[in-house]
Amino acid sequence: MTDVGIGTAIIAYIEPHEGQAQAFNRWYERDHMYAATTAGPGAFSGARWVATRPCKAVRPAGATWFGDPARGSYLTTVWLLEDSQDEWDAWVARQMAKLQADADRMFAGRDHLHTAVYRFTGEARSGDGVSAATALDHPCGGLIAIAVPPGDGAGIAEQFVGPRHATAAVFRRERVILATADPPEHDLVLGFTPTDPLAAWRSAVTPLLDRVGFASPFLRTLPGTDTYTDDL
Repeated sequence: MTDVGIGTAIIAYIEPHEGQAQAFNRWYERDHMYAATTAGPGAFSGARWVATRPCKAVRPAGATWFGDPARGSYLTTVWLLEDSQDEWDAWVARQMAKLQADADRMFAGRDHLHTAVYRFTGEARSGDGVSAATALDHPCGGLIAIAVPPGDGAGIAEQFVGPRHATAAVFRRERVILATADPPEHDLVLGFTPTDPLAAWRSAVTPLLDRVGFASPFLRTLPGTDTYTDDL
């Protein structure tokens, strides 16, 4: 039996403008997530994540690769099949032209702090961990994103996983799509947590913080609701 694997990922780190969180959340989850991301060729799984005030409060103040740690409320993660990135790129260029021609299909009240294509380079799992390919569809309660120098991602992922947080995926940034921040080349580790990511942060991430250029816990968004939009 052959398991589907991740080739590349689209990872978007976004901050809605002040007072625009609810409108942004509704636009992104009800339109843009599908019309400009997951409907594209090769996209087989996607999820959105949100950093509330308690999540932002634990971010290391000196880890500024993606800009001010107080900013950056929403994270989108989309998995693409191997060898489908070029086809997805061509599709999204056509799709964005259509959306931009319709004033009601775009949303100006947001900043893309760092949206990029990332190459999947590996994963770490404990005995009962789900595969990275299925992690976005698994009912994880949260995610922890950790950016480290190139080559350090695999070791960080191995240190993260354990009985209470069993899967971590490792990516290498390949190409920037939109960004206001300009981080150096890096590995990005996405560690999935079954419930509250802040509990995993305290037990597994705090000892690693002297080695990171960015780190933050995120909660899974609840599609169809405005949950968390008043706590950013």
